[in-house]
Amino acid sequence: MKMRGQRVSVRNVADLARAGFEIARQPLTKVDFEVHHAMARHGYLRDLVTANAGDAVFLETLCSATNGAGVVIGTRTRKPLDGTEIVEHVDGRQPAERPEENDGGWVFHQTTSPNPTFIYESEQTFEGLISIDPAAREVCEWHGLAVRDLVREISDAAAAFIDAPLLSLQCPAQLPLVVKTRNHDLRTRKEIASPCASLAVRFAIALRDVSAAARFELADRFRELCEKHGYSFWLADTRPGHRQGNWFEVSHADGEFSPLYKGDLRSRQRIGSCLPVTFVGPARVGSTHAIVSFLQRYPQVGVVGCAGTTLSDVAFVHLQLSVHGVAADRLNRILTKLLGEPSTPARPQKLLRELFKRLGLPPDPEDPPATPTDPTADYQTFAGPAFAYRPFQMPDCLAVWVSWEIARQHQGLAAPLDCLYRALSQVASAGDLATVEYLICRATEQSVIRGKAKLAVPKSVLRQFASGGVELPASKLCAMVEEAWKAQVDRSGVDGVSELTVAWRESWLGHWTYS
Repeated sequence: MKMRGQRVSVRNVADLARAGFEIARQPLTKVDFEVHHAMARHGYLRDLVTANAGDAVFLETLCSATNGAGVVIGTRTRKPLDGTEIVEHVDGRQPAERPEENDGGWVFHQTTSPNPTFIYESEQTFEGLISIDPAAREVCEWHGLAVRDLVREISDAAAAFIDAPLLSLQCPAQLPLVVKTRNHDLRTRKEIASPCASLAVRFAIALRDVSAAARFELADRFRELCEKHGYSFWLADTRPGHRQGNWFEVSHADGEFSPLYKGDLRSRQRIGSCLPVTFVGPARVGSTHAIVSFLQRYPQVGVVGCAGTTLSDVAFVHLQLSVHGVAADRLNRILTKLLGEPSTPARPQKLLRELFKRLGLPPDPEDPPATPTDPTADYQTFAGPAFAYRPFQMPDCLAVWVSWEIARQHQGLAAPLDCLYRALSQVASAGDLATVEYLICRATEQSVIRGKAKLAVPKSVLRQFASGGVELPASKLCAMVEEAWKAQVDRSGVDGVSELTVAWRESWLGHWTYS
């Protein structure tokens, strides 16, 4: 215990020193951001960033789409934009943000404080992938409960088990490549791309203790959890020569109905709607765990999608909630009235508690267990609008992974993304068909922004590349799109764009990419 206390003390001093350096380097410690909740459609992100290319550009970006709803999160500067209202309430009484309606969705603009001590080495991570139901073609109520409980277990392992930050969350996610051989003969090896996305949760945890023993202990915890539920579990392959996107299978399951969710007769019903909710605040250990633990108190509330990460030292936790038996129109009526009241609080538990109360959902248990200080007590909550559920067509789509690097400039994400869509239209007439299923952009210390995205491209596009020969149609498509993308960037006249790669396997992307 003494040695552990000494390590914690040294770590705190180091965090304080790094925070001081960060504040001295950039004394304006405010992050201005936007949160867009919109109906998922082709080209939404492209239209958004190109339309706003003349304004202050997104510095870092997170985008995700599933179940018919999408989210785009962007940070802009470290100081508030002119006209942005900053509401500081140390007593936790900040009012909820009223949304701005835009193109069938809601947009929220706000400012928050970052946590400059939230610094980690990207190599020292524990990355895992847990599959819940790989064969599912639509999301049922039991899936929402399973994802909610699984995210709670993942966040608990990070916060309570090893006291470390949960760096990223993603659901749905693409499962690892399927490799087949005939009678184990490597000469007959055949690689088959998995569906673009499946009901699976991908996550990354920062490791403060990077010893092999700590990794084994954490892996055993997840292995036992997956065996109990009947889930499949993969770990990121960290051996030399294995880039991000290579996975090592730890436990395999057939993907049948989890035995822990058979009690409710309604559990096999398809969900009817999804409610996007984004929680924002200074990045710190335990914030995701606190939010999902609160949701567990409501048996009718599931999580059918998630995307969580840290941008500009600010935590963004996006969840798609499904409320059993409540339609989207009723959700929106109640939510619109709630957000229109000046007394509605912005804090996660306070806003959700009031919303669920008006929906007639009692918590279970009625009295929450005693907990230490809530790490989300100063977080803001951006909820709605609810959307009617739309089954995702990911099994009929090919995942096309792309990555790029661009010098920090005014146009930002607009230049590489617009050129990419032009290349897709030129090569495969797929510019209007490709959907950004996941995208992440991060700024580095060298004034460089690196991005990675996964596009869902209809498999029907591959027919025009099936000309026989050794090279796979997917490989031909990606090679031609990459060449056309580079040509489009050259013609655009935008300087500083480099490291453009396109591949149908994540591990074939450029070396410097982020999750």
